[in-house]
Amino acid sequence: MKTYLVGGAVRDELLGIPVRERDWVVVGETPESMLERGFRQVGKDFPVFLHPETAEEYALARREYKQGTGHKGFKFDVDVDISLEEDLQRRDLTINAIAKDTNDELIDPYGGQQDIASRVLRHVSNAFLEDPLRVLRLAQFAARLAHLGFSIAPETLDLCQTMVESGELKSLSNARVFKELEKGLKSPRPSRFFEVLDHVSAVDIVLPKLNIRATPILDAFASSYEPEELFALLCAKDPRVNLKGAAQTLALPNAWLELSQLTRDFSSPLAHIKDLSPEQVLNILEACDARRKPDRFKSLCRIAGDAHTSDQDRKHHLNQVWEQLVDAFGAVTFSGDPSKTEHSAIKTQIRAHRLEAIGQVLNRD
Repeated sequence: MKTYLVGGAVRDELLGIPVRERDWVVVGETPESMLERGFRQVGKDFPVFLHPETAEEYALARREYKQGTGHKGFKFDVDVDISLEEDLQRRDLTINAIAKDTNDELIDPYGGQQDIASRVLRHVSNAFLEDPLRVLRLAQFAARLAHLGFSIAPETLDLCQTMVESGELKSLSNARVFKELEKGLKSPRPSRFFEVLDHVSAVDIVLPKLNIRATPILDAFASSYEPEELFALLCAKDPRVNLKGAAQTLALPNAWLELSQLTRDFSSPLAHIKDLSPEQVLNILEACDARRKPDRFKSLCRIAGDAHTSDQDRKHHLNQVWEQLVDAFGAVTFSGDPSKTEHSAIKTQIRAHRLEAIGQVLNRD
């Protein structure tokens, strides 16, 4: 059986960065012969098989024919006469179109090694035009490899502009766009993801009305923030982002949407605690459900500090004070007999005691 290691594993090995997963292409086999060898099939229209021991993915070499719109509008041909070079020609970027055989010999028909050496992201062929998802993937790769000095070939950017103008990007599913956004936010340079999309007039596909000038702050916290925290930070820095619209167009998870909305509503007062009264603090703690969702509230406080100050001592102090306020808020309980007290009276007493406890923390500060 002729098998070749392909794609990201070969690219990352050549770049000297950790290989996260390995994918293989198989030439000259059929679905039936793969099953006879003990592989387990996981795809129908495009046969992909799991190795019986390693569970790594082995895909039959393929040809693709564009039949409809969007990144799913393809018909696949997996005849046994399809060559490795034909399979590699359909891939997106030259750096992803390098294969390695079982003798560790590299097969590089489209100049991927040279582009790795030159730090260039370049499309393999005009087949790039047929899949609108590749515009987002290009932006995501640009963000992922920006710290290594990669740029994008001008002709590849021109192709992306043509794809945007064709309107095909509008056929992408919300879930698929969100997945690429999440990958972009996980990269070392998230701002680059948005810059590339803006350059080819596609940023509105991801975040309508986004102010690109607000995105550089993301890079400073890319290594310490989760993607949903970076998204919330961006929303705090750019109030023009339509969160409700983004929730629909991106299929945002509720956790992302809630954190972003809370950040937008409360990041400024959270960062300026000295200006708050005990009642304002209590209202914030209740609105943010700080006692029941302490981890989310800690994220919120951290984002607020990073959004509104660069002073590390002040940030630490803010987080410390808010942690004390949450503890004081949560420690208050009703001191009487609930069975002999009206519910409204219980609420009034608890609120009064919480205000008193909050006031004591603020006075110590």
